[in-house]
Amino acid sequence: MPVEHPDPLAFKAWLRSEALSAGFARVGFADGGPFEAERARLETWFAQGRGALLPYLGPATLLDPRALWPQARSALVGFFPYARPGAIPGAAPDSLKLSRYLWGPDYHMVMKPRLARVLEAAQALWPGLEGRVCVDTAPLLERQLAARAGLGWQGKHTLLIAGKDGSWGFLGVLLLSVDLPPDEPFLTEQCGSCTACLEACPSGALEPFRLDPARCLTTYTIETEAEPPPDIAAALASSRWAAGCDACQEACPWNRAPVWGDPALWGGPSPLHTRAAADLPRGAAQWRKLTRRTALRRVRDRHWRATLIRILGA
Repeated sequence: MPVEHPDPLAFKAWLRSEALSAGFARVGFADGGPFEAERARLETWFAQGRGALLPYLGPATLLDPRALWPQARSALVGFFPYARPGAIPGAAPDSLKLSRYLWGPDYHMVMKPRLARVLEAAQALWPGLEGRVCVDTAPLLERQLAARAGLGWQGKHTLLIAGKDGSWGFLGVLLLSVDLPPDEPFLTEQCGSCTACLEACPSGALEPFRLDPARCLTTYTIETEAEPPPDIAAALASSRWAAGCDACQEACPWNRAPVWGDPALWGGPSPLHTRAAADLPRGAAQWRKLTRRTALRRVRDRHWRATLIRILGA
């Protein structure tokens, strides 16, 4: 007997409801085809050497979700907010600044199981359905996929702005092996003449809609242990961003009243956010203890110590 599947429109509505119940503030659907409109821009970006400090990225895979997972026909894309009231980097007396996304448990450990549960439930309704969960560790143009799914637009700071919900959010993707009706894409950016994010960048890493990783503070505090150029090291010291950098998002008018994050990502106040800079840990054992089950665990203790030296001078 032939296998019966749900009506695609009804199945899509059910999937959206399940993802919203899992904590996503916005959910959209896109097709899994290549990003041909991004090809020239991305190839130029790589040709200019912008990806030199991010060797795990390459244009061929990024430009086509099916190069990552050949079965991809559709994508569920969700915006998962993480900011919370009162969590302000650098607010504690003499503390250093760590990006808001680092203040709670490792978001991969929260989002991946939730998307996996959505997939498992979907497979019970649609026999033979296959899927792949992606939460920013796969070579995928997630922001462009989110815009294709109608969640928002890529701002001048290159991050996704989910309209009035702001930009404080992770993107989760569930690639699916079935064709589902796509949502209307978000084709027009709404940054207008605003340049607040560009002016706020401590190191001059931003041009409109383009980031230079070689000048971004996050690159040198999170992504690579390479020695930053002197002017970038000076920007680290003056801005006091010790892990990541939120300066562009703090300046963005769309973040004046953002959607607040899921409490599962909030966690309690870590000493890394509340201690005075001079009292921050420098030993490997203490660093491993404080970063256990957080997104900071990928930063080695020697990398952390080098950043502290650049900022504090000793």
